[in-house]
Amino acid sequence: MAEFSKQYRDAFNFDWHDFDYEEIFEKLENNQAYPIICEGLGTLAVAKSDEGKMLLAVQSEDQPDMIIWKTLEDAIELVRNS
Repeated sequence: MAEFSKQYRDAFNFDWHDFDYEEIFEKLENNQAYPIICEGLGTLAVAKSDEGKMLLAVQSEDQPDMIIWKTLEDAIELVRNS
């Protein structure tokens, strides 16, 4: 079953959410990631960078076997432009 993040709900006025990337992010230490898919954003994981910033994993368009780390704002923009 598809799961959607609170961040997707807020950005796109979706009716509900299953989880909150921010809550997961707050529990991470620097340089840790947690795999959880948001079908709406197309994100695969949330991570805390070595600088303490939230990053979301998205599949690379050029190399589908690779992931790219994006900020929340960039991930939302990718969905808006697709």
